Amino acid sequence: MKLKTLPLTVFAAAAWITSAHATPTVYEAEEQSGVDASAITSDATYSYSGGKYVQVSKAMTFTVKVDETAMYDIATQVLIHQYDWTTSVILVNGVEAGSMLTTPRTCDSVYTITASAKMKAGENTITVGNGAIGVDYLSVERHPDPVFNISSTPVTPGATEAAYKVLDFLKDNFGTKTISGMMISDQVFNYDYGNMKLLKAGECTPADSCKYSDAEVAWTGQTDIAEFYNRSGHYPAIGGFDMLFAAGGRHEEGWFKGYTENNLVMTEELWNKGGIPTFTWHWKVGEDTIFYTQANGYKNAGCTEGVTKTADNNTCFNYTLAFTDSTCKEINTSSEVYQNIVSDVDIVSNYFLQLQEKDIAVVWRPLHEASGGWFWWGVASAECYVQLYRLVFDRMVNTNGVKNLLWVWNINTDPTYGYDYSALNGAWYPGDEYVDIVAVDIYDPLLNHNSGANYYNKIISEVGTNKLIALSENGAIPDIDSIAEDKAYWSYWMTWSQTWSGNFLDKTPTDMWKKNLDDERIIALDDMPGWADYDVSISPASKVRSSAVTLSQQGRSLQLTVPSRSNASLFSLQGKLVQNIGTNLSAGTHTVQLSKIPQGVYIVRVNGANFSATQKILIR
Repeated sequence: MKLKTLPLTVFAAAAWITSAHATPTVYEAEEQSGVDASAITSDATYSYSGGKYVQVSKAMTFTVKVDETAMYDIATQVLIHQYDWTTSVILVNGVEAGSMLTTPRTCDSVYTITASAKMKAGENTITVGNGAIGVDYLSVERHPDPVFNISSTPVTPGATEAAYKVLDFLKDNFGTKTISGMMISDQVFNYDYGNMKLLKAGECTPADSCKYSDAEVAWTGQTDIAEFYNRSGHYPAIGGFDMLFAAGGRHEEGWFKGYTENNLVMTEELWNKGGIPTFTWHWKVGEDTIFYTQANGYKNAGCTEGVTKTADNNTCFNYTLAFTDSTCKEINTSSEVYQNIVSDVDIVSNYFLQLQEKDIAVVWRPLHEASGGWFWWGVASAECYVQLYRLVFDRMVNTNGVKNLLWVWNINTDPTYGYDYSALNGAWYPGDEYVDIVAVDIYDPLLNHNSGANYYNKIISEVGTNKLIALSENGAIPDIDSIAEDKAYWSYWMTWSQTWSGNFLDKTPTDMWKKNLDDERIIALDDMPGWADYDVSISPASKVRSSAVTLSQQGRSLQLTVPSRSNASLFSLQGKLVQNIGTNLSAGTHTVQLSKIPQGVYIVRVNGANFSATQKILIR
């Protein structure tokens, strides 16, 4: 068997992540043992490594020998002939490590298929292809160890001290430990529907006839969390919540409103226990009750003007109409679609501001599973998605003054390219200035508890090493031994819910649960340091708090004092913008007249570069 090396420049794409970079070993297909000489061919259409390739009818297997057990980057060049369209697959020791759907627009096309997989010291087999294709060569290279450069400052200007604490904790443990997490879907809570009021633990009276005990309505008593504890002997350090019913159709109805309000109660409880709350948002816009798409969502033939859905699993909402044209480069603030978007964002912002006032930070994952296309925000182009993400960020942070969030961007497979890790599409990345954490969702069909290193490494190749990397949803948990061996230390993982027919706790056997949660490299709730005494260094400018803002009222006249350049707005209790009080206000005292505002209770929000404040006022 003849081996050779290719010039370093061929594989320079990944060199930036490490200072040491080995030269790949290349195996020519035509030089492998067992190849039928009649299958070796060449033509003048394309340039082939070694000048030849092997025409195979099913698949071709290479025998590869490596010196150490580690992750390896694999690349193979294949030729797809006319009518021989197929899915090219790479198997390492019989297990699929990568694939790419190849449906060339032209009849004859050359593709380079890549994979990242663990190989054991000694001989390994790598199989390429599953149909009639030409195989040119296979290259194997030990995956370089990434060098991360993660900032200690959240991307939110003027982030709260609590946000700094969470980021500091995540960064401090990244690369050595992984934090455990569990999603809650179904919720147990008591609600007074007559008075539209959530009844917290200790608030129920005999007259309320509460269905659940205080222990049941607590965060630890929720089915998903209690089951996590039953299987592992520990509570997760991260609790997953959803703004699923915060906006959209029926969000003001009793149970739906109670669900959202109970999220905040459990978030506060978890925070006080030293845990980390994380929120996602299955976003139903305006009066719609659906966030899933069918047949390309708003591009569906049944989607006409005024239609919100075509079926029980399709929304016709077209967010690109919030922009002036299909490029989404300029926002159309007068459009109804834009107003629907910001109205919902304002509602959600109001909930987070309630947590902010209690010095609670949240890991926030909006517009998740970006490029998948099964949510309305993933149907249009990558460019439009990026602008939508930035719009949400700007509205929440700069307009509404939400400063207690760490922002997660959820990279995803792109069905245009395939559904395995190699199809993760970084073109949908909003940019470093909008993201604290890059995360991915993995539901491993093999349930073999592997590290998911191929996804981890693909994220690095797509977006670099300036951000924390996390597993924002998972079925079977990645085993900590596999994580350590592959050097794919996820910042955290979060098993999706057991309730609502999820059953994802069942994907991991009890002995694996106990082994991992007992391991010192996995952080459970009882391993957390507690936030009250957690010290983090922040620049003095970042410590400006809401007390720096004062507000006094005489009838319909407000006097507002701010410490530096600020924006101020008036919102309804439902989170809808009523009036812009002032934009780019200078430091000092300002008098504002609210003569045209209807009577009622409102919220004044003030935010500057490094502070935010909210206060209720009554207008008579």
